[in-house]
Order: sequence, then structure tokens, then C-alpha cells
Amino acid sequence: MSKYLHIVIASGLRQIFTYLPPALTGTQATPTPTIGCRVLVPFGRSQRVGLVVGHSDDSDIAQEKLKPVLEVLDSQPLLPKPLWQLGNWASHYYQYPSGDALMHLLPVRLRQGHNNQLISRFWQRSNNAPDLTRAPKQALVWQQLLQLPQLFSEHQLTTIGLASKHIKPLQDKQLVTLTQPQPQPVAPCLQNPPLTLNQEQSKAYNSIGRQFNTFACHLLQGITGSGKTEVYLQLIEQCLANAQRVLILVPEIGLTHQLLERLQNRFSNHLLALHSGLTDQQRLDAWQQSWLGQGDIILGTRSAVFTPIPDLGLIIVDEEHDQAFKQQEGFRYHGRDVAIKRAHDANIPILLGSATPSLESLANAKRGRYQLHTLKQRAGNASTQGYEVIDLRLHPVQAGISERLREIMQRELHTGHQVLLMLNRRGFAPSLQCQNCGQTAACPACDASMTLHKHPPRLHCHHCDNRQTIPLQCPSCQAQQLRPLGSGTERIEEHLKSLFKDFSIHRIDRDTTRKKGSLAAMIEQVHTGQACILLGTQMLAKGHHFPHVTAAVIVDADSSLFCNDFRGPERLAQLIIQTAGRAGRANLPGTAYIQTYQAEHPVITTLTQSGYNAFAEQALQQRQLGLLPPFGHMALFLVQARHEQAAYSLLSWLQHQLNSPDLGAMSQDLLHFGPMPAAMAKRANKFRVQLQLQHPSRAHLQNLCRHLCLLLEQHPDGKKLRWSLDIDPQEMA
Repeated sequence: MSKYLHIVIASGLRQIFTYLPPALTGTQATPTPTIGCRVLVPFGRSQRVGLVVGHSDDSDIAQEKLKPVLEVLDSQPLLPKPLWQLGNWASHYYQYPSGDALMHLLPVRLRQGHNNQLISRFWQRSNNAPDLTRAPKQALVWQQLLQLPQLFSEHQLTTIGLASKHIKPLQDKQLVTLTQPQPQPVAPCLQNPPLTLNQEQSKAYNSIGRQFNTFACHLLQGITGSGKTEVYLQLIEQCLANAQRVLILVPEIGLTHQLLERLQNRFSNHLLALHSGLTDQQRLDAWQQSWLGQGDIILGTRSAVFTPIPDLGLIIVDEEHDQAFKQQEGFRYHGRDVAIKRAHDANIPILLGSATPSLESLANAKRGRYQLHTLKQRAGNASTQGYEVIDLRLHPVQAGISERLREIMQRELHTGHQVLLMLNRRGFAPSLQCQNCGQTAACPACDASMTLHKHPPRLHCHHCDNRQTIPLQCPSCQAQQLRPLGSGTERIEEHLKSLFKDFSIHRIDRDTTRKKGSLAAMIEQVHTGQACILLGTQMLAKGHHFPHVTAAVIVDADSSLFCNDFRGPERLAQLIIQTAGRAGRANLPGTAYIQTYQAEHPVITTLTQSGYNAFAEQALQQRQLGLLPPFGHMALFLVQARHEQAAYSLLSWLQHQLNSPDLGAMSQDLLHFGPMPAAMAKRANKFRVQLQLQHPSRAHLQNLCRHLCLLLEQHPDGKKLRWSLDIDPQEMA
């Protein structure tokens, strides 16, 4: 038995803590927990859950100063060895404390110290339908059990209001048997036959399918509506035929319903979904089922990349370009990039799919690191959509809708078609302005305006969640001349209701889709084919299939044209192409309309006249001139403090260290910018200051950042102020 245990805790500290093994209980000692097991330990004045990362017979700390582990929570490691190694790699690469990173790999309930039900009781339900006409109570219990998977746990039994005593009579009749869960055999179980692939789809499918059981990163670039999903489905079928499982990642919850529906329509295999729309217990249940090999296809958002999956044979990342794959707070990992690392370690293929691949992925394809497969024609009889730029300098505008757009919508709706409008701005108006003095309603805690909402009426900061009642007069000059400034989805909805009284309007944004199932219900209504208007934020433009939409509109293309983030043009181009791709996806021709005051802007003209690849080629050339990603590598230190000067002082000190003798060699060829205010200089009453680092070598930048993190942890202010490091940042804070 080892004398000392080395344990990491989700404490924000980049430190491994040493504890003594658990104290004797009775006459027997508790077995030493193995690496990867959870333990309950005293930590300061509280108790915390930690993970064992090592054992030793020696310690630099005197034994009398160490405390024993209070309780061993697991009899076996929670994570398979490959996932444990992946978590440690991600912690190292993203420069995040290992305790916080490794705990992030576990469902919330396990992080909180709840019992690991992988060792709880499981029952197997019989395949045979029993005759229980003479035992009505048992028949009722049997009907309730049909709501659960064939193999179910004691906890799952409680979720339907039953306990083990209720199923004892069924056990006596051998309709339910107590069992030890084993991974189920994997094989494709088709509900419906696959569709016939066209020549481009077949070429991509065959090329990827020949490289199973070996690592390769495939980039499937297919225009919107080109049938990428059908290629996914047939590759999934091949993977299942190889007795291997599949992991599919999507950027947002809104896309899980549609893809889950397609998967269930094709396969009767057991599917598991993991996303933040589930309760903590539901996520734990799905995680455990996957760990036990009870799911053949696992579909999830970003964090599902860390799900334990026995016999994993294929990873698919849909809409790989989407910035939602990057965690923006805390453990700032990129789900797509971690998935590539996981595929590499498992020696299996990974498929990245998108109509608008990220510039990084396109550059990797050019360098030969990724294998590029292209789909340039729409599947079936769908035609490629056209473009029309609506120059707002030439057309009157009311509540965001130009006269030209109103005419187009009227024509399409009266011919029985559907119209989609995308505006990436929820609420009624971006701000409330006094017409007398020009003052706008600002958030007292953030460097941002308060968004005006009407349902329910309020001023709402979308950055810190501060909410206020709508004032009747200007707090600055007391004039009662407050007017909405600009348009959000609420305001456009109100205006459209006055213009098109005979047509339904489905507003899809974060405010209208909070309730569980609300998004799926609205999309189901749209799929009936009735003429209607779809209005929403960018969540409406991502991957959805709307076969009856003939006009897709970018209501305001200008908001992203002049942002201070170098990725702004790329995101705008992707948003335009993705939104445009919602039109003309079936037998009806479609057109994309772009409203803008900058009709001659190079991004807009290149996209509409030459397409996304032409834009990407130009953007990559510009990035290369500035040594920006993917031609250089970037890291961002961010300090948040109550007092602005404190944040500047700490980062100024850190910047000064770049010229110190210890770091001088590492800083060669380094570009640094700052300290300077973040894009949002104040958020939630904290001033935000950043230091941006760029280097042509990823390894050099990683090594430098590691040393800078150690210096920050040793600095007195580094222990007091909240600071973070973002490796490969996707947003400039």
C-alpha cells in the first residue's frame, strides 16, 4: 500500500495535492484507490471531490502536516485509459489546471460526488411479450418498464416511479433478470434503405470508406443541400457493420433534433444524445450507457467529445467551422480539435463536414494534412440558389424591412412558399435612445447597451444578464422622448405581423426556444409546408432543412463587416452562405437576398459572384501577410479586475518578462500587442485587459505561455486577480 496519494481538485490551482490514504476502518484498511478514481478529501474548511493521479512512498511535505482521504468513491477508474490520456493532453495543450480539466470530462453528478451507478444493479428485460392478463398489477409494471432501455439500472427504475420490490414478481417469472451489463454486439439495424448516392457522393464515400481502422482526417466540403448527411449515414452503416461505434458532434442543441430524427429514421440501433438541454441526471444516464457499450451511435454537442465509447470506429464533426465548438469560458478547448486528437490516438478516421469550412481546415487540406472531398452539386432535383443584393441606399427601410424585400416576401408568400429572415440580434431593439439628448440606455455593469425587449417588457444586458424596467423618461435630461434604436427579431416580428396578417410568423431565437421541445415543435410546424415566415438569429441558419423555403434573407449584413476581430469577414461569409443555403433545397428554386448599405464591399461581391472558395483564397492570402492563423499561432492572456489599473499593471509586468534573460530566447520572432482593452472593456463590473501573443511556431508559443503561467501564479496579484489564457482564441475577448 502506497504511503501517499497525489490528487488533483477542480480548484483553479495548477497544483497536485498530497494526501494520506484513508484511515483504518475497524480492523481492515481501505484499499488504496487506483489512478483515475474519485476521492473525497478535506480542502481548507470544506470537503472536495478529487481525482487520484499518482501514488508514491515519498513526500516533500512532512507526514504530520498531511490529512487522510475521507472516502474512496470508486472501486475502479471512471475513465478508460485513452480518455484519461486525452484529458491530460487537453489540459497540457490548453494550459488549463489538470484538476479542472480532468473533472470536466465527468458528468456534473459525478463531479459532485454522487454514487457511480456503473457498479449499481442492472436488470435485463425479456424480449418476449408476456401474458399477464391474470396479474393486472404486474401487467402495469411491465408496461412501465417498456419506457426504459432493455438493460436498465436501479436509478432508471426510480425515474418511472418504481423500486426493485415492484419488479420482484416479474423476476420470479424470469421476465426480468438481474445481470451484469456487457457491451452489446454492434451491427447495423436498418429501418429504411439508404438513398442512391450521386457520383460526387459515391466518390467521397468510397474514398473515406477505404480508410477505416486507420487515422485520417477527412474534410467533406459540400455546398448546402448537397447531401453531406447521406454520406454520413452510409459511412455510419459501414462502421456499424465493422462492429464499431460512432461519435457525431454538432455545434448546437438545435441541430441534435433534426439529425437524431434522420438517424432514427435510418437505424433502429440504440442512439444516445448528450447535450446541455438534458438534466444532470439524464446526462449521467446517457454517459453511463455509453461507457457500458449500450449505445451504437452517440450524438452530442461539444463536451460529448469526452464521452467513453467502447470500440469507437468513426468520429463525425458536422458544421466543423462553427465557433460554438470552442468553449469560451473556463476550460477553453476546441471540440473539433480535441476530436481530431482523439481519432489520432484511437487510430480511426474522423470526418469534418461543412459547406463553409474554416480557413484553418482549408489550409490543412492544402498542406495535405487533411484529405479534401467536395460536393459541388445539390442532391436530388434541387437547384443552386441565386443571389440578389438589396442596396439599402436605394430602397426605403422600415423596422429593418426594405420596400424591395417587402415586395419579394409578398410574392413568395402568395404563391404558397416560405420565406426565411436571419437577423443575428434578438430583442426588440439593440438600444433605447433619448431623442432629446442622444443618451442611450447603457448597462451599468458592462461596456454595452441594454437591449430593449417587449415580451416581457424590460431592458436586458445579454452579457451580464442585468435586467431593468423600461424608464418613462431619460435619466440624463428627463425628457420623455425615448425611442427604440435599431431593430431586433422582436421588432421585425411586430412589423411583419402588420404587413402579412394572413401568414404565420415563427420567431426562432434564444427567447422563444427556452422551453424544452419548443424549437422542435416550431420546426415541425414549418415542415407542414404551409406558407409562412421564419424569422430568427443565426441558430436558424445552421444545418436545418426547410424544403419549402424559396427566399432566404440576411436582414443586416453590415453588422459584421467592420468588427475589430480579424475573423469577422470569415464569420460573415459563412453566415451568408449558410443562410442562403436554406433556400431552394428541394424541387423549388431559391434565391438569397442580402440587405446592406455596403453593396460594393469586397466580401459581399466576392461571395455572390465567385463563391465561398474564392473568398477563402483571398482571406488566406491576407492572413498570411499578417502571420495570422493558420500561418501563425496565437494566445490571449486576459485579466479581469474591479480596478482597471490593477489589470493593466499585472499584464504590463507580464509583458516586461518577455524581455527578461530567462524568456529572451523563447520570445524571438514573437509579436505581442498590449496590454490593451478587450473588445468589451468592461463586463459584469470587471475591467477586462488583454495581452495578445503571436508566434510562427506553435511549440515555441506553447513553451513560452507555460512559463508565463508559472510567473503569473507566483506573482502576488496573479493570486488575487482573475486571469485566463486562451490558446488558439476564436474570439478576441
